[in-house]
Amino acid sequence: MNEYLKAFQAITLFSDRLLADEYQSVEIKQSATQLSLDVEPCIDEIKQSAIRLKGLLQVCFKDVSQAEDVWNSKPRIAGASAVDVWEQMGELSGCDMRIRSLGKQGKYDAVAKVRKSWSDKTTKLKNQWFLWDKSPQVFQRDTIGFFEKDNLHKELRNEVDSQIERVSLIMEHELSLIFKELQSIDIEKIEVCIECFDLNTQSKFRERLQSIGGEILSKFTEPLKYLPDSYMKSFREILKDTVDTLVHKSKMEISLVDFEESCKVLGSIMDKLILEIFEERVKLAIETVEKAMKFYNNLLEKQARYQQETAQQRAAEKDWIECQRQQLREVQQYIDAVISH
Repeated sequence: MNEYLKAFQAITLFSDRLLADEYQSVEIKQSATQLSLDVEPCIDEIKQSAIRLKGLLQVCFKDVSQAEDVWNSKPRIAGASAVDVWEQMGELSGCDMRIRSLGKQGKYDAVAKVRKSWSDKTTKLKNQWFLWDKSPQVFQRDTIGFFEKDNLHKELRNEVDSQIERVSLIMEHELSLIFKELQSIDIEKIEVCIECFDLNTQSKFRERLQSIGGEILSKFTEPLKYLPDSYMKSFREILKDTVDTLVHKSKMEISLVDFEESCKVLGSIMDKLILEIFEERVKLAIETVEKAMKFYNNLLEKQARYQQETAQQRAAEKDWIECQRQQLREVQQYIDAVISH
């Protein structure tokens, strides 16, 4: 590149000399002028290419620095306490088993509690609106009329809103047991191991920890806010739609059959949602533990390899790094020379 630049600059220099010679013809001077004008973009292109190349060269320098950082991390990884790592993996294995057990039991308990709560509410509404107390006898009505319909609609909506809060509390309680297991993971010990790696790898691991931690916190403490991806509406909207369908089914009345069927549908929606939330949260918890174990396995695998490396291997790697850096410095000097001309 520098040779080409010098060649173009020589053309410009000779053209300038020719133009300064009063004995040269007008025609040749016109040709020299045109050649000088056409050479200028060539010189600019070489310099611009050199500037771009210098920017790309900085990336290469970063690659060499990254290789050196990895090289420097090897003794730290090789010297990490394998005993501590194996202890952490054992604790994680136990945590995984407890999460799976808590997930099964928590799912069962949550469904049972929500069903009991909803059954009590629907029984209360049924007795209030479809049973007619004419002491000493109680009569069951098959329908309620137009004037009572809106009031039933309002009370059913209120009971659904109340049930949503109940579901949320039940879910938070049952999921909190799994959440506590995740909180028992010793992040400080993971952090100690992370610091053994090179800076780039450290940054990636910390970003993953922060991302996973944020997702776990939000999904376990606000279970009804973060529904599975298959839900396009909020839990409240889904139940509201079912209630509105019951009320709008007939303009004049609501039958006991339709009321009971709607209550069953609402109960089924709650069951389905609880099961799906638990499955998703338990899956997230298990994946989190597995990622932690994968991190430790990765550390142990690297440790085993690095402990087998000889002093000669390390010296050869260091020489290679220094050689590449020196080659890049020579290229940089060459490029700087082009830019400064």
